[in-house]
Amino acid sequence: MRCPHFDSGACRSCTLLELPRPRQLAAGRDRVEQLVAPFLAPGTQWDRPIVGPETGFRARGKMAVGGTAQAPVLTLPGQSAGTDLCDCPLYPPGVEAVLDGAKALIRRAQVPPYDVARRRGEIKNILVTASPDGEHLLRLVLRSEKSLERIREHLPALLAAHPSLVAVTANLHPEHTTAVEGTQEIHLAGAASIAIRTGDVTLFSRPQSFLQTNTEVAGKLYRQAASWVHEIAAEQGGAGSSGAPRIWDLYCGLGGFALHVARAVPRARVIGVEVSAEAIEGAREAATAAGIDSASFLAADATEWAIAEADGPDGPPDLVVVNPPRRGLGGELAGWLERSGVTDVVYSSCNPATLTADLAAVPSLRVVAGRYVDMFPHTAHAEVIVRLRRT
Repeated sequence: MRCPHFDSGACRSCTLLELPRPRQLAAGRDRVEQLVAPFLAPGTQWDRPIVGPETGFRARGKMAVGGTAQAPVLTLPGQSAGTDLCDCPLYPPGVEAVLDGAKALIRRAQVPPYDVARRRGEIKNILVTASPDGEHLLRLVLRSEKSLERIREHLPALLAAHPSLVAVTANLHPEHTTAVEGTQEIHLAGAASIAIRTGDVTLFSRPQSFLQTNTEVAGKLYRQAASWVHEIAAEQGGAGSSGAPRIWDLYCGLGGFALHVARAVPRARVIGVEVSAEAIEGAREAATAAGIDSASFLAADATEWAIAEADGPDGPPDLVVVNPPRRGLGGELAGWLERSGVTDVVYSSCNPATLTADLAAVPSLRVVAGRYVDMFPHTAHAEVIVRLRRT
């Protein structure tokens, strides 16, 4: 991939762009495999990496707004404030046009960009979610509600010029922090969610839901987990009192893993748990759209729920899928897994360092298969999925 902004020094977010793609992949895979090596079962071999396209893959764009209300400039947070980066080659087709439309809206509504040094201005960031079908969800991150009336006045022109927009919201972020967005979301137009075809299901992402950055790689990741679960269920035979294996997907998010698992093992009883009620609404919407009634979803703290549920009449599940945030499982949930007696775990990690800490806390579970996941091409950020079995 070539990027004029990287070549000029205006943007360096793709830190490994000067390395040929094969070297990027080899370095990332080697780093992950070395970290996980102490926890491999004897004879375990790594499968080939999960990779996707090197351009046009980002499902979400996060742009900081600079310049003036008359001449807004969209750049990446932390990059050169004077260079407009709407044409970033990581974005899929259509995103640049939507970002240009957002700039036109700022000009028409005369919304002053937020000046970080002076702590003045209104619009801080522009966030875009893109689906593989070319639809978009646009979010305007504002300091306050001051500009909302003018934005609503000029919003019809934006929607008419960009029919790919299925929803527009305003996010209120009054604090002077490095956080990209705030907690309050105001619906301005369109649907409540955007449909994202991912792997073998369609996920429904709401404005504040977590969504995997790389849709194609995420689909492959979900399929890999489902394939392993299918193998495990076949090995376990008639697991569960009714011959239906009980599977928990902890930190289930929008339901990507749970729904793929439910498709792969139709007789299974799958429960997805996620603290975000908004994400759970999306997971339930996806299950209904896919006609999957063997997967249920609930909003709860994954650690608290798992420990309490395992002490209930049904006891621990036959298999656990975990996809924790960057901080990892933590000592309490890892400790429960270690003493739970659960024989098989599929762990998808966005932070190999915390994965290794969690693996050290579950010495009875060893890695029997693993794959490096290139979710963020051209960067040192690495993800990994491993299959664990109790020894």
